Amino acid sequence: MSVPNRKKLAWGRSMRQSKSLTAVSVDSNFGFQAQVFNNDDVFRLLKAAVKSEGGQSAFAKHHSVNRTYLNMILNGKKPVNDFIAEAIGLRKVYIAGKSAKD
Repeated sequence: MSVPNRKKLAWGRSMRQSKSLTAVSVDSNFGFQAQVFNNDDVFRLLKAAVKSEGGQSAFAKHHSVNRTYLNMILNGKKPVNDFIAEAIGLRKVYIAGKSAKD
């Protein structure tokens, strides 16, 4: 899967190649407030959305997703992918973790 418009860091390495962004200073207006969900939370939200739409077939049809793939996700055989997450109003973001120094 190619990454379009890959941003370059000041020293010419792409963000994907960079091991750490600790050298980059962060502006105080950087980022936004958000609710954070783990994989289990996303799974529960998906199950609730499927139920509220009337079942797997109705959800799959309404959101133009493959019902079989949706079923595999709901049975724990596949992870929730970005497209399914977007169908329930979520998007993937990255959170900076605490380093061993903190």
